Amino acid sequence: MGVDLERLVRYPANSEDWAKFLLVGSVLTALSVLIIPAVLLFGYFVRVLRAGMVEAAEPPGFADWRGLLYEGTVASVIVLVYQFVPLLIAAVTIGGTAAVFLTGADVGVGWGLAGLLAGLALATLLAAVFGYVTLIGLANYAYEGDLRAGFDLDVCRTVAFDGAYAVPWLYGVVVLVVGNVVAGVLGFVPIVGVLVVFYAQVAATWVWGKGFGDAMGIEAAPGPRATVTETVDRGPQP
Repeated sequence: MGVDLERLVRYPANSEDWAKFLLVGSVLTALSVLIIPAVLLFGYFVRVLRAGMVEAAEPPGFADWRGLLYEGTVASVIVLVYQFVPLLIAAVTIGGTAAVFLTGADVGVGWGLAGLLAGLALATLLAAVFGYVTLIGLANYAYEGDLRAGFDLDVCRTVAFDGAYAVPWLYGVVVLVVGNVVAGVLGFVPIVGVLVVFYAQVAATWVWGKGFGDAMGIEAAPGPRATVTETVDRGPQP
């Protein structure tokens, strides 16, 4: 359950070709407002989850782009399914508020603002709750290499209530928050801010994978499933 904070912070820079790795990741992060770069990032983070499960010392590289795209597409489907309810609430809230504003009535505008804030607050809360479980689904997909594994409710329930996962999950959240704060401070240099965000995401994803591996009893090489250690870089192929 313990997390070596120094190892966690240093992990994304452990690659032999760390400069190229961080540059490619930063470019994809900067372009993640577009569908293809975002999907490729999802695929890469699936590999980082897999690396965390076996506590790999180095982050996986950006190899086999076709595999990244495939795994990223599956991961995107898993995320969208888990986040459907929060997204629906947000969409209904925004749509309802827009309709109220169109009435032009002062009272309607007041109620519309109140509804917008309440709806978005609820959507954000649910997104965080569902997000906790979403990561378990993604990690189980990374482990099993099967879309159906992403929705294994028995695994989700078991891991979600295990401190071996909960504690690393919290560490990952803290790393992300700190990374985004630092990126905000350094935002006047765009590429640096994006690099910090990607760096933090890799570290957080690795420790989430470690938490899943600890909760599931996945060992470092040789693990209980050879595919875990063999596919840290490549991932299961379509």
